[in-house]
Amino acid sequence: MKFFLTLSKKHLAIILAVIIIALIILGQLVTAKGSKINGNTNALRVQYIKSLKLEPDDSNVTSKEIIIPENFSKVYKEYNALQKKAGFDLARHRGEKATVYTYALSGSDMLVHIIVADGEIIGGDIADISFNGEMKPLCRVG
Repeated sequence: MKFFLTLSKKHLAIILAVIIIALIILGQLVTAKGSKINGNTNALRVQYIKSLKLEPDDSNVTSKEIIIPENFSKVYKEYNALQKKAGFDLARHRGEKATVYTYALSGSDMLVHIIVADGEIIGGDIADISFNGEMKPLCRVG
């Protein structure tokens, strides 16, 4: 028994468009899930920092709980612009509780802040705490 289905060009175009849209959405979901950086443990956070070609002193880690604000002030908008340079976006986490872990870098006046929410690293920075220091995104050095 043979089965034939006849479709007009219009119907074929609609079906093709729906398939393409579904593939795009599926691709974005897979990418979003695959890009998470596990920050559940100190060892995983240190491993991440080392992947940035930095050497943390993990013997003296401090942490503090924060809530990422719903509405960003000018300062938070500037900080989030820094986050975006490293591929993070705190706007996705508005209103969420998070923990900021602070690590000193061995032999320097630099600190690394790692922001973790629900076990995932969602941001952070590299801060030079010397007199004329500056804050940089979490990007590979050198």
